[in-house]
Amino acid sequence: MVARVTDPAGESHPLQRVGFQPSHGPTVPLSQSPSAIQVHDLTVAYGEKPVLWDIDLTVPAGVLMGVVGPNGAGKTTLIRAMLGLLKPVAGRVLVQGKPYSARDRLVGYVPQRGTVDWDFPTTVLDVVTMGTYGRLGWFRRPGAKERAEATDALNRVGMAGFAGRQISQLSGGQQQRVFLARALVQDAPVYLMDEPFQGVDAVTERSIIEILRELRTRGRTVVVVHHDLNTVPEYFDWVTLLNVRVVASGPVGEAFTAANLRAAYGERVAVAGVS
Repeated sequence: MVARVTDPAGESHPLQRVGFQPSHGPTVPLSQSPSAIQVHDLTVAYGEKPVLWDIDLTVPAGVLMGVVGPNGAGKTTLIRAMLGLLKPVAGRVLVQGKPYSARDRLVGYVPQRGTVDWDFPTTVLDVVTMGTYGRLGWFRRPGAKERAEATDALNRVGMAGFAGRQISQLSGGQQQRVFLARALVQDAPVYLMDEPFQGVDAVTERSIIEILRELRTRGRTVVVVHHDLNTVPEYFDWVTLLNVRVVASGPVGEAFTAANLRAAYGERVAVAGVS
């Protein structure tokens, strides 16, 4: 049976099941690309309503990329589809040339703070140490080495002094730093971050962006869902403008233009220095 989805223009289309290559795909196999992330012909829908439609996106290795777009544009859905947390109607995602699996240790993930149960009774150090579980497997427990790595990650985000505190006792900005530390301890080649600056103060935001720049300097690829258009040129070297479809993607100087912002947001959007 072939699924059908109504596209943003109101047309109904049959779509192939996950795992089948569309007939208009590239002649060179995707797995031969050196790109960090490739999204090809990806459609994600809730019922017959597409949240993402026919997404083609290549994220080069070693970039710090912002994903921006209006509310409901599918930004979080894109991150979750990259992680395999959502099953697409069609298309596929490759991370470093192969389908992503949580067991591959390829991706460090920072979810939206609002999606986490902060009342779970655990300490800051335990939360960060969870970032080492992927490489330990099912039967090994974290030891002194893993806790030392977690402590080092907490130092990097300025939270070492809170290691023994219950996670529920932290402020929003502090919780965000802890989840960033959990991702750092994974030491992954690719990082996906969903609104890491949400609900943090200016000092914390500056600290986070410095850490992300450090990751980029070390050759990591960092993809960040972001909402503040005014900081895009300062924070990122690559940007994707999204509104159900990809409006534009590329170096900030080329893709982050007034015309593309209007196409993504459907109205005139004023951003200092962008024409």
